[in-house]
Amino acid sequence: MKRPSLDRAARRRPALRRTGPRVAGVVGLVAAAFTALLIVPSTSAAYRDTAQAETSAVQSPLTTQSTRMVPTNTYLANTATALQDDGTLWVWGFRGNGLAGNGTLTVPSTAPPSPVILPNTGYTGRNHRYIVRIAGTSLDDYYPTDINYTGLAALSDDGTVYTWGGSNANNVMGRPSSPIPYTQPGPVTIPGTVVDLRSSSGVFMALTSTGDLYTWGYPQARGITGQGTATASSPTPSLIMSGVHSIGAGMWNGWAVRGNFNPNDSTTGVFWWGWANSGSSFASDPSGDNLGVNRNAPFRSTILSAFAQSGCDTVGVVMGSAADTCTITSLTGHYYGNQLVFDGGHLVTWGDATNYGNGRPYVSGPVSAQPIALTLPNDDPVEAVAPSQDYVQVLGASGQVYIYGRYSFGRGPDPTLGTPSTTNQVTPAQILPLGSSVKAVGAFGYSGAALNADGSYVNWGGGTAGGNNNTYSSIINNWAANTTPTTAVQGLTTMIPPGA
Repeated sequence: MKRPSLDRAARRRPALRRTGPRVAGVVGLVAAAFTALLIVPSTSAAYRDTAQAETSAVQSPLTTQSTRMVPTNTYLANTATALQDDGTLWVWGFRGNGLAGNGTLTVPSTAPPSPVILPNTGYTGRNHRYIVRIAGTSLDDYYPTDINYTGLAALSDDGTVYTWGGSNANNVMGRPSSPIPYTQPGPVTIPGTVVDLRSSSGVFMALTSTGDLYTWGYPQARGITGQGTATASSPTPSLIMSGVHSIGAGMWNGWAVRGNFNPNDSTTGVFWWGWANSGSSFASDPSGDNLGVNRNAPFRSTILSAFAQSGCDTVGVVMGSAADTCTITSLTGHYYGNQLVFDGGHLVTWGDATNYGNGRPYVSGPVSAQPIALTLPNDDPVEAVAPSQDYVQVLGASGQVYIYGRYSFGRGPDPTLGTPSTTNQVTPAQILPLGSSVKAVGAFGYSGAALNADGSYVNWGGGTAGGNNNTYSSIINNWAANTTPTTAVQGLTTMIPPGA
């Protein structure tokens, strides 16, 4: 059954630090959640910046024995991406619309992964530009082939954003098609030095070192660009907010942390923009306030702001990185819910319980849409969160991976066997076959990936909108001679990258 579209017109853990003052004035269940969070001794800010891969001075890809393919998180369905240690991006799966980034409009899905190396024009650093962060978008994270809604974006080590793999019909490329065509990475004009890059399922977001936040892309008539109206969209990046500490992105929204929360100062706290999902349906209200009101420009969340307790006053910081001292370390979202990670590795979720979006047993819509603490088995602190289309992967500090969410459509991995399953995961369950040596996780569309300590790369899924298959070979078992079937969704599939 084809699912209807909603719209068709690892970095090391930072050193130990204590949390700030206890939150006060948060009502009801949220107050209980805060209490549960803050009585736990603080360990460390839990986040792995997988995009900030370790780098070397090697220009040619895959030349060292220490090669790691770090999985990335995008909203680009059926196109797999991974960052190599030397700053090369690798792309496989669906590579139409120029997504291979090599100047060719279409690369067959059966072809080996394609390397993307950014041009050196204007570069003053060592050897060559390194890609340090990747973002990608496709309509609602499950329409992979429409050129008007797809695109990849990369952030270089010298703070420049490049885009390719789509068109600018909906301003997704954020730049003209000349002199560099959309089949190749071309620079996007953003004043200053970009330090962070994110995407929702339609819009790209870039944060500069001076705290300026720019957006471009497809607003879906829901204000997802944050540019002031439901349909506002600019052909090049538009400044929507200044003084921003850090940013996060959900399925149909963005978040910006702007200073330690002060209830008497309306410019501080956590701001959001985009679609409120009619309150508690789909991803629910990303603000956590459950008002069900779309926001076409950054608007402060009452509940989420209370998590910005301390360390959030500087500007231009990568959320959860080693340089970040803010008590909010991660903000992400998927089709049925949202995830916030709080200092100490505490996970807070909210979403649509009827579709298993918050990792908790069923409760009524209004309760489900309120941010509440979610504890992993054995109280494992959260290291990273990688939301796919319908389910969420959580990497624990133990190196174990947990999963929860809706399997009935996308067919995620059975936690015990690793085979494709239709049994919805109501609460987080450890993916036992992955063991306890996972270093990074990523997700795209109905698919997920994990990097093991030995360099092996495990991937699973491959489902498409309306089809439970691996049609575009986005799940592979061999770098150069992939033999993974395309006729069915794949369970845990191990691929050994060259040099690993």
